[in-house]
Amino acid sequence: MKFALKICLFTILIIAILFGMAGQILVAQSFDAALKFRVRMAEAEFSALASAMEAEIYGVRLYYGTVTGQMYEEVLLRAQKNQGFEDPCALYDADMNLIASVGGTFDGEPGFSKLRPRRFAYKLTKDGTQTALLTAGSIVTGGVNYFLAVRYDANDLMQFRKEQIRSITLLHWLTVGVSTAVMLLVAYFLSKPLTRLKRFTEVIAGGNYSRRAKVTTLDEIGDLTVAFNDMTGSIEQKVEKLQSSVKQQKDFVANFSHELKTPMTSIIGYADMLRSQQMDEEDASMAANFIYSEGKRLEAISLKLMDLIVLDRNEFKLIRGYARRALGNVVAIVTPMLEKEGLIFRYDIEQQIILYEKDLLLTLVTNIVDNARKASSPGKNIWLTGRKVNGRYRISVKDEGIGIPEDQLARITEAFYMVDKSRARKQHGAGLGLAIANRIAVLHGSSLHFESKVGQGTTVWFDTPIYDRREKEENA
Repeated sequence: MKFALKICLFTILIIAILFGMAGQILVAQSFDAALKFRVRMAEAEFSALASAMEAEIYGVRLYYGTVTGQMYEEVLLRAQKNQGFEDPCALYDADMNLIASVGGTFDGEPGFSKLRPRRFAYKLTKDGTQTALLTAGSIVTGGVNYFLAVRYDANDLMQFRKEQIRSITLLHWLTVGVSTAVMLLVAYFLSKPLTRLKRFTEVIAGGNYSRRAKVTTLDEIGDLTVAFNDMTGSIEQKVEKLQSSVKQQKDFVANFSHELKTPMTSIIGYADMLRSQQMDEEDASMAANFIYSEGKRLEAISLKLMDLIVLDRNEFKLIRGYARRALGNVVAIVTPMLEKEGLIFRYDIEQQIILYEKDLLLTLVTNIVDNARKASSPGKNIWLTGRKVNGRYRISVKDEGIGIPEDQLARITEAFYMVDKSRARKQHGAGLGLAIANRIAVLHGSSLHFESKVGQGTTVWFDTPIYDRREKEENA
């Protein structure tokens, strides 16, 4: 629903409700006032009739010594004529029993159960389409209490009420109609700046961040337009910075692939052993095999890292294999490096069939272990564990190193971000290792998670899928 239409509908709804309530109150108050005026007139007439009745009854009782039912009717008729009105009236004794009535029929007790001597009461009664105002009060003559009831025609009061309701209803709908037309025009002009702002957002969404919306009002919509222009300017600056940063990062990664360092370290280490030490044929063959395999892995990983970082491709197929075999390669590669640093390497790998990308997983875990090595001092422990957790295979590396401050944990997977820049530079780091490692973890359906305390060490873990043979058979 359009904003202008919402403004119109809600305004008209409020006007209709308030006008309806005001109309009902006005009709009720007018009817109340008319009824009270009629009651005051009836009370005045009742006082005159009651005085005449008291005198007549007193005279008859004094003259005849008693008063019969026929005499009551004659007295009531004579008093009514003397006062000059023809409204039906009736006389009741102290027990509310009908004694006499003239001008109409009265059914037993008039219904004023709380009527007491010296009191006057009234009520509206309805008989079919006829409405009457029934009044009653007490009279006392010769020490005897009577109740006199008079019934007035009140149809004119009800007709007055109907005419008022009809007039208020007509005025109500006329007001709603006029208000609707006026509010549609007002809502259209009020929402016009918003419509222009919407068209402007479509231009911004198309990538034209240099455009600015025109401020045409000095109200809240004008303030919104100013704020939107400020936001657009800020977005333009951030987009430019982001584009520049992305270009710098990709250029840097294209020229200096951080992940080449670990295989090169292994190659250089084993080559140095062959060059500087006298080795028997078996050890020399083993070292040559490591150099060859690491060289082949270096070739494969270079191409895959080019796809992952430079070309932003994620088209890597996960194969199934045993966890101990996959992580055993990591153990074989990092053990000499850690022993050379005087670190104690411990591992506990639960056997599971997992889905992984061979070279990338090796790069990922080796990178995490290498970071643990950099953060640890000689004599400290580093643990590599693999466990099934919540239906996935969790690989974690724990160290007893310097730890990472809590306020920096959220940023350590950002490209080029280094917790300790001086230490990282001394160790030839570029701040890309964990950023790349995290992207490899994402390819395995997870991400890197960190738990660390300064001075106590860090735990890094991620999950890989577990091969479910039953699921594969069901999908076959």
